[in-house]
Amino acid sequence: MIGSGSYGFTFRLVEKFSPTKSRRLAMKVAQPGKEGELKNEIRFLTRLRGADHIVQLLASRTGDEDPEPQRATLAALASKRPKAKNRLQNSVKRLTGPIAVLEYLENGELKTLRARCERRNQLLPNRILWSFFLCLIRACVALAYPPDGPEGQPTKLETIPTDGRAPALIEHADLHTANVMIGNTNSIPEHIIVPVLKFIDFGQTWEVPSGPPDNTWKISKLLFIMITGRPPPVGPASRTAEHNGIRTLATEIVPKGNGAKYPTLDPELRDFLARCLAWKAEDRPDLSTMLTTAEDALRARTAAASTDSTDETDEPATDTDSIDTNPDSNDETGEATEDPDDVDETDEAIKPLDNTNESDEAIRDMIQALIYDADTYEEKIDYIVISS
Repeated sequence: MIGSGSYGFTFRLVEKFSPTKSRRLAMKVAQPGKEGELKNEIRFLTRLRGADHIVQLLASRTGDEDPEPQRATLAALASKRPKAKNRLQNSVKRLTGPIAVLEYLENGELKTLRARCERRNQLLPNRILWSFFLCLIRACVALAYPPDGPEGQPTKLETIPTDGRAPALIEHADLHTANVMIGNTNSIPEHIIVPVLKFIDFGQTWEVPSGPPDNTWKISKLLFIMITGRPPPVGPASRTAEHNGIRTLATEIVPKGNGAKYPTLDPELRDFLARCLAWKAEDRPDLSTMLTTAEDALRARTAAASTDSTDETDEPATDTDSIDTNPDSNDETGEATEDPDDVDETDEAIKPLDNTNESDEAIRDMIQALIYDADTYEEKIDYIVISS
């Protein structure tokens, strides 16, 4: 068993095509009484099939038709591995209900990567941060324009349609660093060096008018966590900063906040994230603007452009930058009920960027160290083997 969540257990499988060819899969089954959540996940993953930045549903069944044969099938799969741990066999034998077979994402959660950065006191290079943000944005595009692709077909890069169609109102509703997984590199230019990120766990997903803006708000908080190690404060303790003419919850990274702690952070990324975390919803960019901005920024920060440290310097703080404290806020979306009082704080100079870690070679080395060769503890888990 790989793990368990609020509504299901996930098992790791090996599908054997021949003595020399196989692939790893993940199989999710529902906890007793939680079948509805897994059925909901299957329904939304079917609509999202074909999206590059969504975990792919490879096979599924709802379990409504014949639950007892399903129980027998799961037990039979486990029995094909005689040395499987008793707890795995016992868990499988007890379960009934829906099944989802998913692609296996072997490089772990975004949460684990952030913990490794924390232990090493390592701020991710800007090219990785931009790449990750673009991944998260593309996943939001998939939710807004679900591809509903055919089973077994290659995934495609998410883009916003040009035919003027209205976006779907899908809200993931459970976005946090443990529900974003790290995949592998691929032939897409965005992911030749930096691996892809994918959304997982759609058991709480639903459709609601606030869905698209809620998704983009949540991914902005995720990127903020990848930079600072903690989410922006919301609620009674919220502290906002006025930056480039707007109030933002990104106080930790702007010049009049604690921005001096992040001297290598790309000022364009800082300013853009500050907009995405604006206190007022009307000050935040829409999904199309977010996609275009991240695409352009990542394209501009190729190895050739990024290794020239003279091309990128930080921007000085403006005279209008100030810290605000709002003791009355209780809205996670950051809508103020009244204007916070201004608090004058002394700005600290932010040093120019050091781009020595932005080259292709440096990025590859960091990805290798933090993701592929990371010192992670992995429990010895027996596989259920399926022979095709």
